[in-house]
Amino acid sequence: MLVGNTQPTSITKSYPAVIQSVLEYLNSLDQTCLALGRHELPGFDSDKVWFVILEYDKQPLENFKPEVHKYHSDLQIVLEGNETMAWSIDTNEHTDAEPYLEQRDLQYYNNDSIALNFIHATPNQFYLFTPNIVHITNIQNDDNQPVRKLVVKIHNDLLEAR
Repeated sequence: MLVGNTQPTSITKSYPAVIQSVLEYLNSLDQTCLALGRHELPGFDSDKVWFVILEYDKQPLENFKPEVHKYHSDLQIVLEGNETMAWSIDTNEHTDAEPYLEQRDLQYYNNDSIALNFIHATPNQFYLFTPNIVHITNIQNDDNQPVRKLVVKIHNDLLEAR
């Protein structure tokens, strides 16, 4: 898991190269005008990196199942509003809530024994959930403001240290 600022800072160069490239491209866009749905990133294989724009109302934690991905990491950026996100290290000892969804690279767990940590997610920050991180997002907090979010799916081959 990696948390950072979406705008360039003195530590941006310590991020994996793909994260630096993605953030540079996203910062060149008028993110308020992006249409809902899937978008490609120039210079990347569209099967390895893409992003989606989402808008939704937050929901109570009990409405969600923890999730994890095998092959992709989620780089989540709140564009408008704010939300609570939860995370935990994947111990590989959690109980599957349903079979692995291969087309979506998505495994849901039952949340019976997962000790969650919570983050207050706000604009101008990114939250990178790698495959070893169980996570839940879109969680209701102390306001009812809708959320507009950008989620980049990054194949883990691109995050490997060189």
